[in-house]
Amino acid sequence: MKGIPTTATIALLLAWMPIICAADTHRLNVGGVNLTVEMDNAVRAGENGYPWTEWLTTTLQATRTVTGGFPRDDVRIKLQGTSRSSNAIAFGQVRRSRPPQLRFYVSSDASLEGLNADWRGYHEFAHLLIPFPGNDDIWFTEGFASYYQYLLQSRAGVISQRQAWEELLAGFERGESDRSGRGRTLRSLSPNMWHERAQKRVYWTGAAFFLRVDTRLRTETDDRHSLDKTLAAFHECCMDRHRRWNAKRLIDTLGELSVPEIWQQEYHRTIDARAEPRYREAIARLGISRNRSGLQLDGSAQAQALRDAIAGARGPMDSGRLATPEALRQESGSVAP
Repeated sequence: MKGIPTTATIALLLAWMPIICAADTHRLNVGGVNLTVEMDNAVRAGENGYPWTEWLTTTLQATRTVTGGFPRDDVRIKLQGTSRSSNAIAFGQVRRSRPPQLRFYVSSDASLEGLNADWRGYHEFAHLLIPFPGNDDIWFTEGFASYYQYLLQSRAGVISQRQAWEELLAGFERGESDRSGRGRTLRSLSPNMWHERAQKRVYWTGAAFFLRVDTRLRTETDDRHSLDKTLAAFHECCMDRHRRWNAKRLIDTLGELSVPEIWQQEYHRTIDARAEPRYREAIARLGISRNRSGLQLDGSAQAQALRDAIAGARGPMDSGRLATPEALRQESGSVAP
């Protein structure tokens, strides 16, 4: 017989359950992408949905810096208030429906500064830049979003470039120190990530894969190729293909659009090796090191140019923060891994 829920359990469940009430709905157009934003009554919003609509505008514009556009014409956003987190955004989810849906559990009275400074929004929007590779290859999609989350914040100018590199290295270190799944190959651990509670190890092993690919594409082709440029080509040819993707098929296709050897070498270096972030060679190329006094950045022009290309703040001509939120609006009636 099932146990009777305690009062504390019921209170916790109620705090996370959807609030059944009329939603406050706003519609925005950001760079040609239509966002429908639904907020439950617990979410406190000002005129035109401020600060939520402004945060979403900044986040989508930052995501557009990857390819200069966005592969979806319509996205539905659902904001659900909760008092159970000290973060501006407690948790985010992606639902790859038509149109895709992003659901965020948020602090009801979050400030614009708090929202912009929270990596979770950038992480969830980044998921929509690639197809879902399936649950067995969860390392690929979560690694991809983890790689971009801090870089997008830096590109948007809401954190400094130095902070983005510090956060990225801190993520790799969390993946290294995660005791869960230690000694397992990524191929065996990824499908069982949630059961093994090995999110940190899997996410950041995947993020290091994308860092290595990106830095190699840029440095070994004199910047003719990059992860950004490869994704832009993928959006043109293949994003809407009606096929079941997995990591290997995505890597084969992305390789065909850039440098196949780099993608294949890094994939085989990763998938059957111990699941752990391998990032030191890449950060050396970037001129990044760490000592007792903190993060050190090589001041050479080559290293600085590479870091800027990946994480530098984007100006008005870089498809980033061009239009003001007011000009774009048309109003109508997770613990960090």
